Amino acid sequence: MEMAGEARLQASRETVWNALNDPAVLQASIPGCEVLEKSADNEFSATVVSKVGPIKARFAGKVTLSNIAAPVSYTLTGEGSGGAAGFARADIDVALEALEQDVTLLRYGVKANVGGKLAQLGSRMIDAAARKSADDFFDLFARQVGTKVANGEQETLSSTMGVDALMAAVSIERPLVAPAHAELAIAAEPAAPRQRVESVGSAAPQARSSGADGAPAVPLTDLQAEVTDALMTEKIKVWISDQIAVVTLNRPRSRNAMTYGMWLAMPSIMTALERNPEVRAVLLTGAGDDFCAGADISEFEKVRADAGQANAYEIAVDACCDAIANISKPTIAVLRGYCLGGGAHLAMSCDFRFAAPDATFGIPAARLSIIYGVRGTRKLLSLVGVSQAKKILYGAERFDARAARDIGFVDRIAGDDAQVAPLSWWQRVTGGKSRARTSDPMADARAFARTMAANAPLSLAGAKYQLNGMAMGTGALDLDRAEAMIAAAASSDDYREGRAAFAEKRSAKFQGR
Repeated sequence: MEMAGEARLQASRETVWNALNDPAVLQASIPGCEVLEKSADNEFSATVVSKVGPIKARFAGKVTLSNIAAPVSYTLTGEGSGGAAGFARADIDVALEALEQDVTLLRYGVKANVGGKLAQLGSRMIDAAARKSADDFFDLFARQVGTKVANGEQETLSSTMGVDALMAAVSIERPLVAPAHAELAIAAEPAAPRQRVESVGSAAPQARSSGADGAPAVPLTDLQAEVTDALMTEKIKVWISDQIAVVTLNRPRSRNAMTYGMWLAMPSIMTALERNPEVRAVLLTGAGDDFCAGADISEFEKVRADAGQANAYEIAVDACCDAIANISKPTIAVLRGYCLGGGAHLAMSCDFRFAAPDATFGIPAARLSIIYGVRGTRKLLSLVGVSQAKKILYGAERFDARAARDIGFVDRIAGDDAQVAPLSWWQRVTGGKSRARTSDPMADARAFARTMAANAPLSLAGAKYQLNGMAMGTGALDLDRAEAMIAAAASSDDYREGRAAFAEKRSAKFQGR
């Protein structure tokens, strides 16, 4: 089992590093840990009580720290035997990044395996237990470090949007519907006019019924199974902190390739984030070393085997990307490693794209005899222009982050700012604070997201609606809706708060109403 995640901690990197090397903190953070005693340099003997399904056992073993690069990263390995219950081992790679003087981003990746009776419980139960243990460890660790929300109302700064919440999101008010009739784009005030997804007149996939217009109508129960699998196995994870939601594609071993269920699940996740007043900005990223290598081609024989299935599949892709584009809150794609094919469509659906220097881009549709979808092609054209779009689609070749920035595909490459005056646009918009270069785009994305989150939500939603509508072409923007949004903002509590804050020379506290 593999998983990855991150947490933003209100403490300096040195403080977090010291805590990660403190036996008392580690013991308090490891769920069920009864004993943790130092036995050698960077090695501890441990006794841990753990329960997985019907099996509860006391594991005796050790915890080892290796690959130490103080104060940046290390690997924590826990292994032990529970007698007849079997054995367990987990390798946790931990990396720390100083976002600010007293703010640290902790990123982790977990690999775990078990044997004996535990292995007989099945991969789904084992994976769920391992994920819970990892999440509990970092939640408990955050408490030990003393992380607090700015308003002091909660004990921890960050929280995960768990499986139960994500599952609930697929059935609230606007449930998933057959893709042939899908207006799966979500926002209460959509960022661009919704467009009905039309059928290309293909025959329906086998074992799937046909809608009244002849398009393939996938039964809700069929879709629900695919979505349930994507959410229950945490192929998509959501982490919310400081009014910023981080949506993570969580299939690092497959370079976060999108399954059919993931395409179908994303609109409901965006719906939940749209309706959450605590979320002011959304970051879309991938676990591990890559953003997204595109669609999971390995499942095409099952879900995209003929023209009818291909049509239904493309509708699901468009619905997913429309949902990202149509959320009224600002979005940033945080890009590392591969951003290819359908992954490029996901990135282009966001308002901004921040890339690591090693990011690799491309749309290889021509190598698979696939015509890139209308919506994805339109977004590509809007970003890079017709000549570059043709080069990308005709050549089906990969290009690096610098080339992507030069043609307008990405907005920023991490660590590319000069460290001396004059300040770049980036330094100006984030307050002009100098800091060491970093090759991690997440730090830059969070900084810009915090800047946007401090502004009036109604203003951002209105601007996004107009700009996206105008970008779609003549007649796409609903002028009546745009004018209604302008009028609503002018009569809002936030407008009154903004005026008062200006007069009183203080920062406004906007509520989005």
